[in-house]
Amino acid sequence: MVSVSSIKQRLRRDYFRWQHKRAVRAVLKTPALSVGDLPFTLLSMVQKRDVLSYLVALKSFTTFANPARVVVVCDPSIDAKDRDVLRQHVPHIELRKAGEFVHPEIPRGGCWERLLAICSYAAESYVIQLDADTVTVRSPGEVLDAISRQSGFVLGEEAAQTLITLTTTSNNAKADTWGQTHIQGYSEACMAEVGLPPGSMYVRGCAGFTGFPPSTTMLTQLLDFSSRMSGKIGAVRWSSWGTEQVASNYLVANALGTQLLPYPKYGTPDVMNEDATFVHFIGSLRFVNDTYEKTSRTVIQRMSGPGYRPGLSS
Repeated sequence: MVSVSSIKQRLRRDYFRWQHKRAVRAVLKTPALSVGDLPFTLLSMVQKRDVLSYLVALKSFTTFANPARVVVVCDPSIDAKDRDVLRQHVPHIELRKAGEFVHPEIPRGGCWERLLAICSYAAESYVIQLDADTVTVRSPGEVLDAISRQSGFVLGEEAAQTLITLTTTSNNAKADTWGQTHIQGYSEACMAEVGLPPGSMYVRGCAGFTGFPPSTTMLTQLLDFSSRMSGKIGAVRWSSWGTEQVASNYLVANALGTQLLPYPKYGTPDVMNEDATFVHFIGSLRFVNDTYEKTSRTVIQRMSGPGYRPGLSS
């Protein structure tokens, strides 16, 4: 039986989702993005329902860090109308089909196409993966520094977090029995046992905002990692939602100079404070209140102001 509490909670989420949807339509009145000059590729995977949110994420970020290339890996739900909207606001955008990024040794779906696209573009440039449910509130100095140094970065889950060895990764996961009920925890518990290269590292980060330095070996690393993990836990389980984030965490942890972005300066809305620079509105926290709507309205108003010039790189 559905409880009164769960009904109220659902109604609240529906209301805040509706308010946000109404608010982000204003992004369509903001100026088109100009081609940037910073040496990186900004890549996202976008589905139809997130096109306007993506434009907010993209334009709020590129206000401070405007790349030479913008790439969208289009979910099959993206139609011709969506493509027209994206091209109108980003004339130089590169729209790629998700089906272009598949490999027989890699699962399909669950954002794996996005990770394969990152590997493809990283062969020739620095790549930043930006989720559509993010908002950049102020200049991300740490990210600009990482771009300048061409070193990796990743969103963390807590303050003072660091890269850790695979042994520590597995020990931590095995100590959390409840956590192993999720594919991420289960995969991490097995990670030290699959024969990955000695000295390999890992980070319990978030794939929603990640910087990958140029690498001609990244695809090889991904194929090796995926093959070993699939062989350990089974192809069906390795294809479940959440495994792409595990692989992304492994790749970025072993990339050149990777650092975790300071938390909660870069974090989720539940830890957002006056120093917030970048906010990731993950699903469980997206529409629990009006924070996503208000944050989106604030950056859209900034883009709509008379002194705003799209595509500033500093």
